[in-house]
Amino acid sequence: MDKKTRILGIIPARAGSKGIPHKNIRLLADKPLIDYTIRSALLSNQLDTILVSSDCEETINISRRYSRIEAPFIRPKELALDTTPTIAVIQHAVNYYIENGQTFDYICLLQPTSPFREDNLIDKAIHRILETGADSLTTIRKVPAKYNPHWAFKMNEDQNFLSISTGEKNIIPRRQELPEAWYRDGKIYIATIEQIQKGTLCGGKLVGFINENEPDVNIDTWEDWALAEKFLGYEFPY
Repeated sequence: MDKKTRILGIIPARAGSKGIPHKNIRLLADKPLIDYTIRSALLSNQLDTILVSSDCEETINISRRYSRIEAPFIRPKELALDTTPTIAVIQHAVNYYIENGQTFDYICLLQPTSPFREDNLIDKAIHRILETGADSLTTIRKVPAKYNPHWAFKMNEDQNFLSISTGEKNIIPRRQELPEAWYRDGKIYIATIEQIQKGTLCGGKLVGFINENEPDVNIDTWEDWALAEKFLGYEFPY
């Protein structure tokens, strides 16, 4: 490349949360939830700028404790609603930097609700998208056999169960014959600025980065929170 690829890390952390009130600043073990993602981002050698986008002053104050974390604005309330799409939050952040004379080639979205990441996971994912020339990337995990979409059913008007994948009554009989299926684990999303400007986070040529070496915890409910505490207390080396 003639110039260094510039990557903007974005940590979105709005104040509202129906499942767990004030989730992003609630203490998980001895740290606010958002701290885990901030610390992961700071370990990256590839993120040129790390931004926390929030409508919550307390979240912003927590973020500003770290010298490399930028939190230069309070996110507008209309971009902090339950119905606000993530892409709108990302576009707002990108436009802020453009208006202030800074441009980036990629954004890397890091959600605080996925607190556990290997130390080098972010940089490995960035390396993957750069080497493939893809337009977007998401971390993925294999769907367990019992949840494989080829073993999922729908019910028709006659109360008959039919395979969702084929629409037939017959299904693949053996686990070993199931095609592999994958799901997004929410740890990392990366996309080119062009894709963001088009209004998509997972658009164009999309590649997956297999991530199965750490706890699969995405905190939306109190049950998820309890699972995170279990890993912190007994299984995860934090």
